[in-house]
Amino acid sequence: MPATFQTYQAAFTAHLRQPSIHAKPAGVDSKRIRVYREIVFNNFVASVSTCFPVLLGILGKRHFGKLVRQCFFSQQFKSPLFQDIPGSFVDFLQSLNSPELPDYTAQLAHYEWIELVLSRQIETEAVALPAALIAEASALLHYEVRLPAVYRLLKYDFAVHQLSRKRRAITPEVTYLLVYRAPDFRIRFIQLNAVTFQLLQQLQTQTKTSEGHLQDLAKNLPHLATESVMRFGMQTLYALYQQQALRTDGSVTTSNQQSF
Repeated sequence: MPATFQTYQAAFTAHLRQPSIHAKPAGVDSKRIRVYREIVFNNFVASVSTCFPVLLGILGKRHFGKLVRQCFFSQQFKSPLFQDIPGSFVDFLQSLNSPELPDYTAQLAHYEWIELVLSRQIETEAVALPAALIAEASALLHYEVRLPAVYRLLKYDFAVHQLSRKRRAITPEVTYLLVYRAPDFRIRFIQLNAVTFQLLQQLQTQTKTSEGHLQDLAKNLPHLATESVMRFGMQTLYALYQQQALRTDGSVTTSNQQSF
């Protein structure tokens, strides 16, 4: 790419983002670039506002708009696509240190953004479905279970999923969430406790039957009775399976070990 074009491009984009500081490139019609500048900024605002309705409601249009404009002026964008703008806004908030903002601002934005990320994510593996649904929790013990093809395990310092315009004052509280795309392509959120979060982390890295995962979990929780962990885990995994938050490969693994 010729250096002269790169120089022109840099001057053009600098003017679009900060017209009061950077003059328009020579030879560009003032009316046309003003219209173009308004179109670009309005599209930027629309992309951000649509993705973060809860944060917008909590901060209010004026304060939220100030943040969007600040991001537009200062953030380094890695992608030219408008659909990637919300992710850049999350990056901007995570790097921002402002006493005017609630402490949970960046985490709430990340939580809202994840829905967009999962809705756009392309599945890279074929999912084999069992011939019939598993009818009871104990039967699931002998199946290899996996998390959905499209999901995120999230840990926040605040219960961001409980925030709203009417509920904006919350105290710090470690919160675990499973966010996943169901077979009907809807994005679903499930709040987890610390033990279930630990169990699902195992599923991310190991391929085992439910029984095998629960036995490993019991070993990692020596202060709890193994039978209690197995019983709790069995019911928990089955509840997640019923909510389509877990999947199986459809095959049963035989085991000589006792089921709880």
